[in-house]
This record gives sequence, structure tokens and C-alpha cells, in this order.
Amino acid sequence: MKENTETQKIKMEVLNNQGESMEVDKGYRFGENFFNLLAFIKPTAEQDRKRNSPEQQCDIFYRDIMNYDFIDSHNQHMADGRFDLAAKNLNAIHSLSIDEMTGLRKKEYLQRKLASLENQMYLDEISNFSLVMCDLDKFKEVNDNFGHSIGDDTLALFGKLIRESIRPTDYAYRFGGEEFLILLPNSNLDEAVRVADRVRNTVADRLHLGHYGLNQVTAFDIEKSQIQPQESEEFDAFFLARDITCSFGVSNYSDCGQSTDSLFAQADDNLYVAKNNGRNRVAY
Repeated sequence: MKENTETQKIKMEVLNNQGESMEVDKGYRFGENFFNLLAFIKPTAEQDRKRNSPEQQCDIFYRDIMNYDFIDSHNQHMADGRFDLAAKNLNAIHSLSIDEMTGLRKKEYLQRKLASLENQMYLDEISNFSLVMCDLDKFKEVNDNFGHSIGDDTLALFGKLIRESIRPTDYAYRFGGEEFLILLPNSNLDEAVRVADRVRNTVADRLHLGHYGLNQVTAFDIEKSQIQPQESEEFDAFFLARDITCSFGVSNYSDCGQSTDSLFAQADDNLYVAKNNGRNRVAY
């Protein structure tokens, strides 16, 4: 893409932190510099970059991500071509939206994304979206038996495995202590189930509590195929203390009558089914 230094001024209506409607200017420049700033906030698939014009990409960015306390200064930096200062703003927004322990987004940003996806459905920018609820199985026993520090290590590794298992266009949130949500734009129910099952298999295969030799028990990211038998006398044998598994409930926006309340209720009901049917499974 060739650089076009012409500054664009576009009006858009947003909601401020008090929920009041306000009109703001979006000052930005076409070109790679602007879109490079978006990469660490909202990874964009190649197909989305080809499908959406620069103006649409800018709209999506402001609608989905922007913390409106930063709007005035960010707009001015972009209009002035001060991409270094704009990048600092984006880094600040990014840090505010991320849960430090798991590396996933905070639940406070979930409603904003849901509203964005509903609007994209209305504008025919996406065809559908799905929700995955996931919960670590018997996590209270981990805290009770091994301590909260080990529990925190387990949550941190779980967040890492979720990030590795979902697609760049998906959004994962820490919803509670050991409860997590994944939003999947442009995904029907079958596609969402496949993503949930991929996360489930990854966690079951790689997330374990154990120790090497006489070391203290802690959480490890290690594939089961690499775990040595406990009766081994080798110094580096891994002594398994507990497998970590998780259960999933999946729902789809269109299948739920295009209602976010029904979307959450259905996913929650399905998660309950997964738990009651033996855990470590996906229900839909």
C-alpha cells in the first residue's frame, strides 16, 4: 500500500464512559503506518484486510477497541502524524484491557465487543458469531490441595494455551476466577465446537501439575508423550500429581434468535451439561 499523507476527518458517534452519545472526529492517515499501530491491538486476518477498505478498518478499530478517555489526544496525534505518541496511547489502551495473570482480555471489555458484533451483523459485515464458555474442572481442589500460588500458575498457563489454540480473529476473556469466554466472529455452531474441542484437547494434553525429582509441585506445560513413568529412576523423570482438564458450553447467536441474553443462557446451560456428564468435554 502506498503512503497517502492526506489527513482524513470523519465524524462518528460513540458512547462515552457515562453512556452518553457524543460525536468525535477521527483524524488519521491512510497507509501502512496507521495499520501497523493496530496490529498489536486487533490482529486482522489477511482475508479481512482484503475485504475491508482502510475506512472500514478504521471504523472497526474505533468501534471495537477504543477507550474513549483517549479519543481527543489520540485523534490529535494521528491528525498530526505523530504515530509515536499514538502508539503510546494504543499501548495504554491495550494494557488496560488485558488481564495480567492470563494474558486474556478483561470481562469489562466483553459487552463492548458483543455490541460491536451485533452491529456488524446488522450491517452485514459478518454472517454470524458464536460463544464458548469454559471452566477449569475441579479447580477449587487445586487451590485447596496445592495452594493459591499453584492455582495462579495454572490459570496463567491455561490462558497461554487458550491464546495458542484460538484463531487470530477470535477474542478470549477471563470472565471470573476459573471461568473464561471465547467470542468467535463469523463462526457457526459447528466451527465453534471445533475450536472449543481444540482448546480442550490442548489443555488435556499439555497442562499438568507435577514435579521433577524432589522439586515442589507446580503447573507445567508439557505434552503427555514427554512425561516419564513415575517408577523411572531417572533424575529428570516427571512425577505427575494431577491432570488439568476443562469443560465447555457452546452457543450460536443466530441459533439463539439473535439475542445475547439467550446466547449466554444457552452456553451456560450447555456448560452445566458438560460438567454433569463427566467433565472434560464440549456440550452444544
